[in-house]
Amino acid sequence: MDWVSDLKQWLGEGLYPHNLRRIMECCDRGLKENEQALAAFVVRSVVGELLREWDGQAVTVAETRRTERALKPRLEAVVAGLERGEPAAALGASLDALVRAFVTL
Repeated sequence: MDWVSDLKQWLGEGLYPHNLRRIMECCDRGLKENEQALAAFVVRSVVGELLREWDGQAVTVAETRRTERALKPRLEAVVAGLERGEPAAALGASLDALVRAFVTL
């Protein structure tokens, strides 16, 4: 699952607008390769919505850090599960936590 390694790398570089597109591209590869499609779709959807909200705006460092505090640990939990090869059902709690964190931003 090479896309997961790339996803981990881009997440490590932060949730900045220029990285969000790269994260989405990683998830697109996961979807095309049909590897952990549910996780790839959920991560892509959350990151895509975030990018849509930020697109064309000057995003402050404070906003980026607040978003990272809320989402990054949950994104990292999903990636860790993917690295362990957990099935979609086992990733459900991590994916749910990610979505819940996003909607409460």
